[in-house]
Amino acid sequence: MLPDMTIQDLIGSTESCRLLRVDKSTLTRWAKTGVLNPATKLPGRNGALLFERTDVEKLAAARAESA
Repeated sequence: MLPDMTIQDLIGSTESCRLLRVDKSTLTRWAKTGVLNPATKLPGRNGALLFERTDVEKLAAARAESA
C-alpha cells in the first residue's frame, strides 16, 4: 500500500465483487494470478484483501467494454 493512500481509496472483497459482478472465488483467483493485485492484506491468517478502488473500477470498465 502506498503511504499517501487513504482508507477511502481501498475497498474490500465484497465491494470489489459487486463492482466487478463476479463471485468471491473469482476475485480470490484473480488476486492469486495477478489479474487484480490487492493493495494490502489485513493481518492474520485469513486477513481480508483490500484493493485500490481505481484498479477495480478500471478492470470493471475493461470487462464492460469487452462484453
